[in-house]
Amino acid sequence: MNRSRRQAILEIISDKRIENQQELVAELERAGIVTTQSSVSRDVAKLGLIKVNGHYAAAGPEVMAAGPIVNVDTAGECLVVIKTEIGQASPTALKIDQAGISEIIGTVAGDDTMLIAVKNAAAQRIAIRKIMELFSTPESIFRPAISTTAGAEVSGHNIQAEGISNNG
Repeated sequence: MNRSRRQAILEIISDKRIENQQELVAELERAGIVTTQSSVSRDVAKLGLIKVNGHYAAAGPEVMAAGPIVNVDTAGECLVVIKTEIGQASPTALKIDQAGISEIIGTVAGDDTMLIAVKNAAAQRIAIRKIMELFSTPESIFRPAISTTAGAEVSGHNIQAEGISNNG
């Protein structure tokens, strides 16, 4: 059920301007999917949704095309693994370190791979979103998305990272 619910969430936010998780729950119910706000909150975090100008959006592969990052993955709950263009891991790690992302404990960079240590799974999700925002451009975000716990102003667009919360 999670997979079809998550697919429905992506379809809903691509078609409608959804401002909060309660609206998303209501839209899912209209589509015949009965769920709770807490389940939607977990789905939002798992999908990596962000908020752009107050509405949920899914960041597509184009988000990474604007910068040196090729792929972002996780290794357990406390590590983020980032692949970059050849020779770009060290300057990318430096930019992440300079951003002062509080959820990040430290970074280690090789030639094209970085390991980023975080405190826990929640910090991991938030750190990934903040890193994506750091290297994304507003034009690279192609769908409207959901509410967040951390925000940033990027070229006049309010982009926020979604964390698990019960306040919608």
